[in-house]
Amino acid sequence: MSQLRLRQVAGLPRPLLAAALAGSGLALMAGVLASAGYGAPALGAMVAVGFLVLAITTYNRDPVLALIGLWVCEVFVLPVSSVFGYFSATGQTIRQADEAMVFLLAFFTLRQFLITSQAAPPLRFAIPAVGVVVCGIASSIVAAVPFQIAFVGAVLGLKLWIMIALVLLLPWKPADLDRVYRVFTSVGVFIALVGVADYFLHGAISHSLHGGGGGGGYRSDAVQSIFPTPGEYSLFMSLLFGVSFSRFARSYRPEDLFLALLFAASVLLSLRLKGFLSLAAVAFLVVVVASGASPKRAAAALLVGSLLVFGGYQVEQSVIEQQVTTYTSTESSARSRLYTTSEKIGADHFPLGVGFGRYASYMSHKHYSPVYYEYGLARVWGLSPRFSNFIEDTSWPSVIGETGYGGGAFYIVGVIGLLVACCRRLFRWRGPHAWLPLAALSSLVVLLLDSLGDPALFSWLAAATVAMFFCPLVVLDRDARGAPDADAA
Repeated sequence: MSQLRLRQVAGLPRPLLAAALAGSGLALMAGVLASAGYGAPALGAMVAVGFLVLAITTYNRDPVLALIGLWVCEVFVLPVSSVFGYFSATGQTIRQADEAMVFLLAFFTLRQFLITSQAAPPLRFAIPAVGVVVCGIASSIVAAVPFQIAFVGAVLGLKLWIMIALVLLLPWKPADLDRVYRVFTSVGVFIALVGVADYFLHGAISHSLHGGGGGGGYRSDAVQSIFPTPGEYSLFMSLLFGVSFSRFARSYRPEDLFLALLFAASVLLSLRLKGFLSLAAVAFLVVVVASGASPKRAAAALLVGSLLVFGGYQVEQSVIEQQVTTYTSTESSARSRLYTTSEKIGADHFPLGVGFGRYASYMSHKHYSPVYYEYGLARVWGLSPRFSNFIEDTSWPSVIGETGYGGGAFYIVGVIGLLVACCRRLFRWRGPHAWLPLAALSSLVVLLLDSLGDPALFSWLAAATVAMFFCPLVVLDRDARGAPDADAA
């Protein structure tokens, strides 16, 4: 009997046999560590190894699927960290997992690109980021910023360009676009339904996940679903609305309209001015583009867009007026001080700024920057050493403060290049994926609007979302120009 079992084992495929042996070894090692009182580290190590094996296997079989998996993980990494305690050691480790996943994607992608004869990708769209890097490195050297702070600050400050460069290197196929849209909207529907349930349960779900609802100056009735703040929920739902409404304008499918309405309602439930402005901007953009494609689609987009904007204003009128008054008041808020001081920094340290990790960024918050003392911000509520929660409150002051007007100019030129690339392809694309240029343009517009009052440019999730729709647009452009338009009215 034992010989028969050995023969059966020997007949197994080598990868399966190796996986079984490795799993048995890990289980044995975990048991030994657990018996010695190291159960939690052993469990963490097993999870990390298992995830690494899964990531390698998935990427080798399907790189685009690995990107989709990374995006899904980025969506849920924050709520999962909150379950284990947002400020606990475990919670902080989980939140840092998205950086590890991005570096894994970068390693596998660059390795695959170097060892294969893949055609040169259109990396010209990421070239302006080189100018930002040069300005930031030069200013970091001049200001004697410690290497660790400068390096981490550079990586976190260039998230958008890192994701665009990596996703441009992936081997995109037309069928991948349907997969991306399907996963994107499926996850969005789940989170939107959680948000609707949370609204009717008066914040019970967000309270259980985050231990106190919105907080941080947000209204208690603002919906945030699984996200830590209503602002992050608003940005996510605005991106979903932009993509789904763009697809409806080109496909004229009822299911896309239903998704757009669900996501628009979720944006309004977040009670954020930037969410309403994003909704209005996307509606206007879609109507303008649809009018150049088909009168029928233009009329439908105009009707739906007008109802959403008018109805949204009626729902959020008091919120909009209150937030407009707050942002335009003469009182010096933490956010306005960040903007005005970034202008002073840009002039005083022209054209390079004060270096990566030194102003209005995560690293300047974690390692409290001496720049805040130099410009009197250490005495401002929300920016002081004792209460510094508003240091990361926005995006552009960090770009200008850390890389100067030179880096800011390169960044803006790069963004303009992305917008122009989308606009040039709006009417060139044909066939079932003719919605992609408008979806990519809408996602960029939403990101830029939100970046005026949130650190949207420094979010892996927002950067990955934009890259997932922009990069296949330029990679597959040549193949999609002459395809027949199956959805033409």
